[in-house]
Amino acid sequence: MTGMNDSIDPITPAGERPARFGLFGRCLRTSMTGRVGFGLVMFVVIVAIFGPLLTPYAPKDQSAMYAVGANARPSAEHWLGTDRLGYDILTQLLYGARTALIVGLGAVLISGCAGILIGGIAGYRGGWTDEVLMRFAEFFLVVPIFIIILAVVRVLSKAVTGTAFETMPYFNLTVIILMIGLFGWAPIARMTRGEFLRIKTLEFVQAARCGGQSGRQIVLSEILPNAFPSIVVLIALEIGGAILAEAMISFLGFGDPNAVSWGQMLYFNYQSLKIWPMASLAPGFMIFITVLGFNLLADGLSDAANPRAKRR
Repeated sequence: MTGMNDSIDPITPAGERPARFGLFGRCLRTSMTGRVGFGLVMFVVIVAIFGPLLTPYAPKDQSAMYAVGANARPSAEHWLGTDRLGYDILTQLLYGARTALIVGLGAVLISGCAGILIGGIAGYRGGWTDEVLMRFAEFFLVVPIFIIILAVVRVLSKAVTGTAFETMPYFNLTVIILMIGLFGWAPIARMTRGEFLRIKTLEFVQAARCGGQSGRQIVLSEILPNAFPSIVVLIALEIGGAILAEAMISFLGFGDPNAVSWGQMLYFNYQSLKIWPMASLAPGFMIFITVLGFNLLADGLSDAANPRAKRR
């Protein structure tokens, strides 16, 4: 991805305060990639918010099983037909959009806060603090995260059997969000650390320090806002990655049985792919355009933050 390591337009003279605001607006004005990505993301957001209001069926409603049967073809009552369990495919897609966004935003909220905090401390303090925190981050970059998440979800699911947690709504989904977030902060920490190391040496930061501002004030008002353009690019990529990770976990059978997700649709319907492929192709298409949308949006944000890199 072009220019991800530079949050400031290279045209900006060294030491001059870079522009802080208008990144999204500049992305939509100057980047066709960003506009396409933003359009795809907004489509999924609108589907997640308003889609369930447009269907007369509940996500786990099997009434269609008794009316038209399983793997039914499209009709006036079921626009995309039904799956092998008798569920309305369109209803499952609409409710699955909510689950996808909840997973993506929830996981990135955790990883983003942890990554910015740890990377900011490492970059601003430097020295042994930087060394210890970065070695800690590198551990999370080399461990087989996906296998660990699968193991933790399976162990916790068995551990809560017969307890009050077993009846907790969306317990497995909550665990998946927490695990993706807790294991996904390291790239954000490294990006934040690099931006803090660079920006803290610029003249406007030195001027703020000479003006008597405290370290907290300098970080919150001077360094972090100017490091944010590069960080938000990585955050957009992380959202798409979290959605894809949850779909993979659910497809392998480790998802939350109480949740409606696109990965769960793939898990329950891949065996009937030759009988009625729509039940598998539709969620696969939604996963594709959602992840693609966030990736394109991230690329557009990167171009907007680094216009010279885009021209080059």
